[in-house]
Amino acid sequence: MEWFHCNKCFLRTGSKFAVSSCGHICCEACIKPQCVICGTSCSYLPITDKMKIQERVFFMDPMKLFQSRLEHITQSQIADFQRTQMQRATAYFKHKSVELEKRLKEVTQQSYQIAELKRENADLKSRNMELKQEMAELKKPLSQRRGSPGQFQTNSVQRISLPVAVASP
Repeated sequence: MEWFHCNKCFLRTGSKFAVSSCGHICCEACIKPQCVICGTSCSYLPITDKMKIQERVFFMDPMKLFQSRLEHITQSQIADFQRTQMQRATAYFKHKSVELEKRLKEVTQQSYQIAELKRENADLKSRNMELKQEMAELKKPLSQRRGSPGQFQTNSVQRISLPVAVASP
């Protein structure tokens, strides 16, 4: 508050100042019941650091005041901007998480199905091998078969062959 001066004697330092209800600044020596500048009857408010903020702003450096207000506005805008960005990122990752959980369930279910199909495939391969062995055994002439000509076994299933009729020459 060092920029102002008495509007009557133009004194700038060394005295106490007051602002009149008509808007003029006077030093302690120039204060009269009537304004020494415009002549109206007025009251005076001492200019001190203890004034209310709404009165004090008139004596503050406008650039500093502007900067402090701008910082306040800017800080608020920055906080809002950053909060919005965080909310967008959080929403994206929540959505992505839900999608990944769904995909994980699908893949888990598919892996169970694949495991079941592998077991079934192994069983079928084993059964196929047994049938091939049985078929190979059946293709052999009777004399080369492992069992007696009347009966032979394959895989715990007993089969009975019918006797062959012998005709006279």
